[in-house]
Amino acid sequence: MPCQEPVPGVSASAGISSKSYAETYAVPPSAMHGVTWPDLCALQSMGAEKEVRMHKIWKFFNPRSFTFKMTVLVGVLVLCATGSVALTALSVAQGQMVAVIGNQQYALLTSAAAYIDDDLNAKKALLKLLAEGLPADVYAHPQRMQAYIESHVSLRVEFFNLVAFDATGKLIASMNDRGVVGKLNFATREYFIETVKVREGVISRPFKSQLSGKPIVLVTEPIYDAAGTLLYVIAGGINLQSPTFFGQWEQLKPGKSGYLFMLTDDGTLLHHPDPARVLKRVSEETGGATPSTLAALRGFDGWMQGKTKLGVQAIITYKHLRSSDWIIGAVYPESEAFTPITDIYAQVILASSGVALLASCAGWLAVMLLLRPLGELGRHVTRIHSGHADIQVFDVDRRDEFGKLSRAFYALSLQREVAESKLAALARTDILTGLNNRRMFDEALAAALIRARRAGTGLALAYLDIDYFKNINDTYGHGIGDLVLIEFAKRLKACIRASDTVARLAGDEFVIIFEQLTNQSELAILGRKIVQEMVAHFVCGGIALHVATSVGLAFSEHGDTTAGALLTAADAALYKVKNAGRNGYAVTAIGSPAAEVV
Repeated sequence: MPCQEPVPGVSASAGISSKSYAETYAVPPSAMHGVTWPDLCALQSMGAEKEVRMHKIWKFFNPRSFTFKMTVLVGVLVLCATGSVALTALSVAQGQMVAVIGNQQYALLTSAAAYIDDDLNAKKALLKLLAEGLPADVYAHPQRMQAYIESHVSLRVEFFNLVAFDATGKLIASMNDRGVVGKLNFATREYFIETVKVREGVISRPFKSQLSGKPIVLVTEPIYDAAGTLLYVIAGGINLQSPTFFGQWEQLKPGKSGYLFMLTDDGTLLHHPDPARVLKRVSEETGGATPSTLAALRGFDGWMQGKTKLGVQAIITYKHLRSSDWIIGAVYPESEAFTPITDIYAQVILASSGVALLASCAGWLAVMLLLRPLGELGRHVTRIHSGHADIQVFDVDRRDEFGKLSRAFYALSLQREVAESKLAALARTDILTGLNNRRMFDEALAAALIRARRAGTGLALAYLDIDYFKNINDTYGHGIGDLVLIEFAKRLKACIRASDTVARLAGDEFVIIFEQLTNQSELAILGRKIVQEMVAHFVCGGIALHVATSVGLAFSEHGDTTAGALLTAADAALYKVKNAGRNGYAVTAIGSPAAEVV
């Protein structure tokens, strides 16, 4: 409402409305700072609306006013408080995230180490089988070793090169280069001396191959005659620059900028993103070994925060292998690892500033409300760590910063579970046939025995192999032999029940676990079904082959036996079939003195 009280002695019709009051009467602006409400009404009545508005604005924003000072002070306090609380909470979450990421990386490396251990042990087993299968004529004629090695072309998949030395260290066979045979001697090499000394196969330290010029390690296997005299040493080379060996575990590298590496316990690099560093010792490089690497060389297993050779702050993880003196490591730069946290720092600060500007007094309540989801996220981490919750609690529908952070934890945890599941499946599956392998069979048989004892039902184990499988390999080659194994596995799976378990132990040896049996008489039906399933010719690589099998079946009435006893009984029954002419089956029971051959 306009003020009605006029200024004494001044007429409303003085005609000054076209000019400001200050301009008309030469009133300085500073003189108006202390005017009262009646003065403002008088000014407005005289047409000085501009001066009235400016005075109200000046009064509100006057830095010397108590209202302005309190508003600014409370706003700054709320801003500092909300900003400090938000940043502190995010720092705590980041600290918890470090532990989650570090533990995840260590779990992944542990799984990767188990995979590499299994791979190295498998390569050792291949060389051992190669040595055990050495024909008698090669014992007496070393010059035939070259042809024997070249006949095992399937080993090219496992080894970069396959070589053989005689007892003096002379090279007598090389799968990749016949031209060097007989021209080189490796008796002074550490791996040759060590193999002769310990009288068993070893994994060499990394070195640059004299034959190929590539960085490699050798897996060796000695061959002795019946008198225990060393005849030959065969060795398989692993190319440290080949993606075949490191390809699968390389897929586990953390993030986009992270990487995996491998070194020996003396600091020699086996694998690194920078190929120029392979075969070099970290202690001899510029700057020496980093503190984290020194800790790993002293036996440390786990994760820590530290700097890389290039000075990048990162989460660095180490894990020692069981089968060799190798150490695998992972580097995850913190700049990428903490991206979900750092991305929301600016947003949290802006939100805190908005709360302070909109309502200083209500800011405290707003901060508590905003930080409640972060506290809940911290409680989720604690509950998961203690085993009272699973990662599903992180999968929330929130669309704010805390929802992003929670889903980031969920995504990281899912990635870990998927990677562990893949590695677990790989460790329990036979690569050639897709059946369960020996490890999975051991677990399945132990579990089946427990179920049989609890339910009081019968349990049987079938142990079978392919008759004259060696002749198939020798006649048609290992490629056809592998196709026979694959087709054999398919037929086995086709003739068993859904509740039964089939696995490949090694070579042409297979086993089947039959559960929920009523009595021993059912085994004759199962054995006959397996033998009949193999009657039809196997068509492998365009060749029709007659393939037969011998099956030994062992029965336990209530599962009251051990896995070893059941396997032994089934194996004994299998050999009864072989002695009786093969292509049949034999049934025995635990505790039975003899097997019935059919």
